[in-house]
Amino acid sequence: MITTCTRDCPGSCSILAHIENGKIVKLQGNPDHDVTAGFLCKNTAHYLEDIFYNSQRILHPLLKENGEWKRISWDVALDIAASKISEVIEEYGSSAILYYQGFGARTALQSINKRFFNLLGGVTATYGTVCGGIGHSAMEMDFGVKISHDPLDHLNSDMVIIWGRNPAITDVHLWRILRKAKRNGTKIVVIDPVETKTANLADIFIQPAPGSDHYLAMALAKIILEHGFIDSDFIDSHTTNFESYKDIIDNYSLEFLSKKFDVSIAELKDLALSYAQCKPASIIAGWGIHRYIQGHLPLRFMDALAAITGNIGISGGGVSQGFEEYEYFDFSLENVDGGENNNHRQIPMPTLGEAILSTEEPPIKLIFLASADPVNLNPNSLKIKKAFESTDFVIMIDHFLNDTSDVADLFLPATTFLEEENLMGSYGHSWVSPINPVVPPQGEVKSEFEIFQLLSKRLGFGNEMSGAPKKWLKKLAAPILNQNMNFNDIQTSPQKMVASTEIPFADGKFKTKSGKFEFIREFAVQDDFKRKYPLKLLSTMHPDFIGSVVPESYKVDGFLEVKVHPEILKDKNITDGAKSLLESTVGSMVVEVKADESVRKDYVLTYKGGWLKHNKCVNVLTHDQISEVGNGTPYYDTRVRIRNLD
Repeated sequence: MITTCTRDCPGSCSILAHIENGKIVKLQGNPDHDVTAGFLCKNTAHYLEDIFYNSQRILHPLLKENGEWKRISWDVALDIAASKISEVIEEYGSSAILYYQGFGARTALQSINKRFFNLLGGVTATYGTVCGGIGHSAMEMDFGVKISHDPLDHLNSDMVIIWGRNPAITDVHLWRILRKAKRNGTKIVVIDPVETKTANLADIFIQPAPGSDHYLAMALAKIILEHGFIDSDFIDSHTTNFESYKDIIDNYSLEFLSKKFDVSIAELKDLALSYAQCKPASIIAGWGIHRYIQGHLPLRFMDALAAITGNIGISGGGVSQGFEEYEYFDFSLENVDGGENNNHRQIPMPTLGEAILSTEEPPIKLIFLASADPVNLNPNSLKIKKAFESTDFVIMIDHFLNDTSDVADLFLPATTFLEEENLMGSYGHSWVSPINPVVPPQGEVKSEFEIFQLLSKRLGFGNEMSGAPKKWLKKLAAPILNQNMNFNDIQTSPQKMVASTEIPFADGKFKTKSGKFEFIREFAVQDDFKRKYPLKLLSTMHPDFIGSVVPESYKVDGFLEVKVHPEILKDKNITDGAKSLLESTVGSMVVEVKADESVRKDYVLTYKGGWLKHNKCVNVLTHDQISEVGNGTPYYDTRVRIRNLD
């Protein structure tokens, strides 16, 4: 049986599931998918034991009474949910309900969830993102649209710069392609403040100060411009604002820029001239580079690097930061009566806790969330927890009791991608893939789609939500079917929507107002240095789990481990392995420090996703703020200090 992993990962692996005696015994990568290529990441390979058949997975509805979870029937659970929704609407209006859609699963049918809330009359929703909005907006400024090169096109590059990304851990299928490129002679460069597994296998590794990537890109451009290694034909024919961009570059000396990102000018010159002369050369941008208030700047200056060297519109070139996984579907179905957006109001996702607490007329009285653990994964966890506790009722759909369930009142257990019917795109490649039920739902779990259908019947608009998943999926997939694809083919095997040989902007046309690539024209930076909190806080993905869905084997006792340069510990009189206090402007937590010489002296390094209840939630420290562009979440602009507990 073919299905697809729906978790928050660029791989979106196409899976062959093997069944024996009604039980799934093995998950295997689909060999007919050119990115999955017959193998799975270790997290998906161990999905059966870590998630699907995990003894901690919740298989029945739960209601919290006097602080304890009690098993109830679906009829009771749905009656309670419908009653609470009706009570809030009657007393305060539908805007008093907040619907929070997370990124734990990323499927087509989830748009029907939003239709449900629009049918209620429109509720409070969120805008912005805790993921990739900053980079997306930056690339729209330059290109008019965010389009990446097919992962396989990197095999045609003479050089690949992996900038702020660790595919050896976070995107192993892309990493397979890049390792093949390296064997074929492609030079692999990694730019990252963290010495990652990817960095250890690179030909060149540059380790700049965190948050200085825009300065680094400017310095590379300055060297290239001074040596005349530019593509004048491309600049003259297909770009605008070049002189303004050049003025920005000319305003800064190499010495100044080098000091900002803390890399020697000699290293810089070698990289700049190699990139300029290794045409075609591609840049693969990660999500770490834009987790800053001005996170759009690195992307804009990276895009400019590709433009001045003529590495745009050619095979093996470009700047790639992912794909739009929803672009192939028709999501107008979530709206009602032809409206563009029926939500009455929106609040910012990056500052969710503060937004809930400060929203009035009406206040948020009920929260309904799906595929999300915001208490753990959003910034300023304790404020979000306080905000959820300030409401009258919280309903959540999930697989496990987690940090957010601690402030929830009703838990509705959900199916996984092995038990439901759906479709999904990917933000790591251009395939649309089927999600098929491999086995019947475990216990009493239900899909999000079925839950909202059942609730709609109780609330009086069941006809507006009725129909089998296939009916809705056909409507959602209309743009795909209009390309002469057969719906049965989409449901039975993955479909590649864009050929590997199709190169973004090969025609020299862009989606900007000018129709050309638009260089950045204005540049003003914020100085975020805070003497009392001298270290930046970097929290990367744990190699053994995705998001906050930790496997049963994960060690929950002890303290969050934080890696720090030995000289920082020496200066603070802290011994390796000691318990220390890590503080920011929004919180503090006891951590276990580990001396690590590969960590720069200007940041501390840890993992995200550890649970608050286990004293391992790094977002207790993360400042809740909104990026300058893209309404994103600047996790890495949190500054901390570390001190001895004594």
